[in-house]
Amino acid sequence: MKIAFLNYFDLQNPDSWPRSEFGFISTNYHKAKSLESFAEVEYVCALEYPLSARRSRLVEFKRRIYRKLDRRYIHWATPHLSRTLARQIAPRLKGVDLVVGSDTTLIAQLDIPQPIVLWATNLFDPLIGRYGDYSGLCFESRYGLRWFDRQSVRRCRQLVFPSQWAADNAIQKFNFSRDRVSVVPYGANNAADRTEEEIERDILNRPTDPLKLLFIGVDWARKGGEIVLEVVRRLQDRGVKTELTIVGVQLPQNKTLPPNTRSLGFLDRFTPDGKARLQQCLRESHALLLPSEAETYGNVLCEANSFGLPVFASRVGGMPTIVRDGENGYSFSRADFAAECSRILEPLATDSDTYRQLARGALRTYRSRLSWDAASQQMQRLCRSALGAGSAPDDRRLRQ
Repeated sequence: MKIAFLNYFDLQNPDSWPRSEFGFISTNYHKAKSLESFAEVEYVCALEYPLSARRSRLVEFKRRIYRKLDRRYIHWATPHLSRTLARQIAPRLKGVDLVVGSDTTLIAQLDIPQPIVLWATNLFDPLIGRYGDYSGLCFESRYGLRWFDRQSVRRCRQLVFPSQWAADNAIQKFNFSRDRVSVVPYGANNAADRTEEEIERDILNRPTDPLKLLFIGVDWARKGGEIVLEVVRRLQDRGVKTELTIVGVQLPQNKTLPPNTRSLGFLDRFTPDGKARLQQCLRESHALLLPSEAETYGNVLCEANSFGLPVFASRVGGMPTIVRDGENGYSFSRADFAAECSRILEPLATDSDTYRQLARGALRTYRSRLSWDAASQQMQRLCRSALGAGSAPDDRRLRQ
């Protein structure tokens, strides 16, 4: 089987990856690599979207107009993008049996004989109005993003998402048949490079006095930094010796931190020193807290589990697919996070056996369903099924 994997960036040249997009691109790199375990993969990547002088002037004009209207304008949210990409992609698909697209923009106007599978984190629709980059949009941009979704769904034989949240959105929004939508959790992009025996020693070497908590995130407000601080305060008020390490975020000005709290700032995991310091935090902590307001998936939860580190997350977006209560951590509503999280953590601080059982469950969960090896096994079945599934779904079944 020969599979074409479509991606805008040059996945085979990490030096070309923009640092601001590194996490997103790394996920797609691992997706392509997971397909290589059972198929020959043709990398149809390094695509371009050049703008003519005329279109550049039009884009700048629209930006000025929408800025005056206090609306955001996304210049690429237009059929012109998908048409430009399709012209680059189609000639590179000779000899390919199956096409896997990592984004709806890549396949919205891709008219080819081969079956198409969309393997994406989510459609654009659930992002609109919920995330900063997709809030306050003008009508034209909202329409363009949803147009990508609608046209792509019509062309796909199978839709694959890492979370039930993203899958349910596609099913409900476009009335897509459930048997053509699958959930395949992503693996960890920065998994622990350690043996199971070494991770077991790390778990045993975590004394529960003090209880060491870890918070990783760039966006303090969206990731729930204030809620994490409230968890620490509640535990300390109850007499639980608690330490908190904050990684990645720039704290708000004049922020007062609880006792025994440290902020390491941004750690560049792509440098030897940054990677070593981050891994040390993951090895020595007892739990990772992530009470996000919105989260399409939550790859850092998978990374934490790969170190045998239980995770405590808010029950939003894609995270409930990752976290199973009592198995690899716990999830709560954001409103109840501080109270419920501190309630569960308090006895773990004195019951080392119960804690170690949860930590070992986190590692088992990572190996069984949150690794790229696990994703590869599921994708092999889905890709073979897509090849033998017959025609794409009838367009008339999809809401226009």
